[in-house]
Amino acid sequence: MQQRIFKSLCLSACASLLMCASLSAEAARTLKVTLQVNTKHPVGANIVYFKNQVEKASNGEIKLQLYDSAQLYKGSEVPQAVSSGAIDMGLVLIDEYAGTLPATGLFSVAFLFPSYEVLGKAAALDSPVRKEIDELIRSTGTRVLWWQDYGPVQLLSKGKPVVIPEDMKGKKVRVLGKPSGDFINAVGGIPVKIGGSEQFIAYQRGTVDVGMTGTTAIQSRKLFEVMDSVTITNHAQTEFLVVINDKLWNSLSEQEKGWISTAAKSAEETLRAATKDENLESEKFIAEKTKMKVIHLTPDQVKAWQAAAAPAVETYIQTAGDVGKRLVDEIKKLY
Repeated sequence: MQQRIFKSLCLSACASLLMCASLSAEAARTLKVTLQVNTKHPVGANIVYFKNQVEKASNGEIKLQLYDSAQLYKGSEVPQAVSSGAIDMGLVLIDEYAGTLPATGLFSVAFLFPSYEVLGKAAALDSPVRKEIDELIRSTGTRVLWWQDYGPVQLLSKGKPVVIPEDMKGKKVRVLGKPSGDFINAVGGIPVKIGGSEQFIAYQRGTVDVGMTGTTAIQSRKLFEVMDSVTITNHAQTEFLVVINDKLWNSLSEQEKGWISTAAKSAEETLRAATKDENLESEKFIAEKTKMKVIHLTPDQVKAWQAAAAPAVETYIQTAGDVGKRLVDEIKKLY
């Protein structure tokens, strides 16, 4: 009799454990994330950091499945993929929203940011600039979780180095979106939009004459193998966003939102603190370990570029309307 009772209790306990495990499995949530870079790339590694933080904080109740190197979507396809719910989350260059929301192209307006410090203030969590841009993007059905500072943008060339604005006349130039395209139009070049993952082949094949990208990308994407000089113009700032489908976000519990928000804030602070040093390290690597020539502009040359790029700032304001003017004015308050 006692044996039957003991056996019954054991079976009951096992059933309870199985039920708990089943409920736990059902409660676990897997979020799929698309990114167009590999997980060793600075912004890709930052998403891996976020993944680890979320899974640790939630004790595995939320898991992230990463699809890197544009396995699922190119960067230009991410806004639509996330807003439609085709994928839960995605990494996207902020410029990808500029076609439909011109004001979001602010950080690519050439020579608008005079220093890295001004950028940091404009992109800070409590910045009115940042808050307004985040709300604009939320109108598309995608919510910004965090910003990824990827550092300043430079110009690459093959053959003749780019030193003065006149060197751009008639040249086909890779651009990231409309604001950088307006800059190239202003200096007499021909803008050609090319995704980040497509740069190497585009430069190798001569699809464009002049490249445009972040300093660390030259190293990570080995662009020094297909272009032979880089001009440190620091003319714009590269900001990536990690976005989540807004309906999905609203379906999360407050606890889940808390886990994700805390990890996102930590990921942003970690990357922004390291970006400046990483960019300087990449510049040193390029100068010392590759055949690529690194060109630094004189103060007078920078002024010449600023004057040549001025029409692009006006174009941004005209295109973005009152919102654009308000954002530019906010930036200038930070000078």
